[in-house]
Amino acid sequence: METPDQPDEPLARALTGARTTVQGRSTERQRAMVDAAARLLVEQGFGAVTHRQVARAAGLPPGSASYYFPTSASLVAAAVEAAEDLRATAAQAHADGLPRRARSSAATARELIETLYAPHVDDTVVDVRLDPMITAMRDPALRPIMRASRPRLLAALRTVLDASGYEDVEEVDLLGHVIDAALVAAAAEDDGKVLDHGAATVARLLDRWR
Repeated sequence: METPDQPDEPLARALTGARTTVQGRSTERQRAMVDAAARLLVEQGFGAVTHRQVARAAGLPPGSASYYFPTSASLVAAAVEAAEDLRATAAQAHADGLPRRARSSAATARELIETLYAPHVDDTVVDVRLDPMITAMRDPALRPIMRASRPRLLAALRTVLDASGYEDVEEVDLLGHVIDAALVAAAAEDDGKVLDHGAATVARLLDRWR
């Protein structure tokens, strides 16, 4: 008899509340749905993480997501954990790919924002990315997932600072909070230039550390 495949540790954590009797093709389907849910969350926000849309994005029958994730809570938890892992991995990859050279505060600020919100960021970042993150932080079931990914994101910011001539900056956690707050404030502007306004605010802080 074939030995059932077991999910790896990150996937096992993400599947809390989901069906655990997985083997062979079932494991592959479950993983495909977790990956699809993560992409939907990163690209469109919580509203896109529904059983039907996740199954469609994974290329599976409509009822598959409901079978493997009996509740919306289990599906969302899987999506959040996988999305945070995707985000942290992409953040470090972006940071590691930066050439080492002195950058202006404005250029560094933009790189920091693109790193913190990797794999891609645009002027919809607050609605699509930051607001869902804040929502997750307020949810007791999702808060530990968000907290667990933060050190990896801050490590990526540290890499950007070192590569840009800001090796002496120590308060990376403060910088992360300022980036989040700067984007929220920038979203209140009427011109839609969220990244430009957010980067300008972050640059002002970086100027103090020159």
